[in-house]
Amino acid sequence: MANYNSIEKIISAEILRTNEDNLLANRVCNTSYVGDIRNKGDSVTFIGLSDPTVYDYTGTLNYEEVDDYATTLFVDQDKAFSFKIKDIEELRSSVGLKDSQTKRASYLLKNEVDAYVFGLYPDAGHIFEETTVTPANVLLTVAAIKQKLEEANVPDGRTWIIVPPFIKTKLMLAGIKFQINNGVNGTGSVGFTDELGCDIFVSNQLCKSGSSTYMLAGSYSAIAYAEQVLETQVIDRMEYSFDKAVRGRLVFGAKVIKPTELVCCPVIDGSNAI
Repeated sequence: MANYNSIEKIISAEILRTNEDNLLANRVCNTSYVGDIRNKGDSVTFIGLSDPTVYDYTGTLNYEEVDDYATTLFVDQDKAFSFKIKDIEELRSSVGLKDSQTKRASYLLKNEVDAYVFGLYPDAGHIFEETTVTPANVLLTVAAIKQKLEEANVPDGRTWIIVPPFIKTKLMLAGIKFQINNGVNGTGSVGFTDELGCDIFVSNQLCKSGSSTYMLAGSYSAIAYAEQVLETQVIDRMEYSFDKAVRGRLVFGAKVIKPTELVCCPVIDGSNAI
């Protein structure tokens, strides 16, 4: 049997690179965890420090113990892909190309992860009433969301909003200018806006129910996320077939750890008339 270690490593790197460049969960979540992920069911720990007490100074300093707090995140999601191929050399030469099978598999894994993370919206500390959004009220809608985060002491520059494409369109019609897409393929980052004071991301993976899309906003510490590519493998010959096959597996988990710093607003696509 041929040794395909090199191409398996390349495919694994392709998945990680796609996730790093395009996965919004990696961009908006806290990913600073302690622990190793070897399989589904493993757990990792997110460590922080409790806030110190501020008191009136009367000439004497009182040093308090600042407790560590830890949040355990269980890696309970397990996704895989597998497909047959005729020519392993053709696959090897296509790795890294935009429309290669491995690239597509990586993008589809990315979509699954984002959809799962955005599905945590019921754990948001505040959920707005459903709003039909037009260019006339889109800034009011975003301002109300931003205000909730400011009331939770999330400063400018530490705030993100993930919007569906129709909200981006309405913001542009309302006069908001965005930075260039920052090299992200498809939906992704559209940059920081001075007018809104937050980072804007566009995604088709936000949860939907009927005509509503659950738009999310939060701080970069609100959601914890961890992932690991467990394996990528090239099978030299399938049973009952001369075909070869490629398969890969990604495990991950996510959890809302600061609900007061996460806001959800169900939005409906209204008219684009100005």
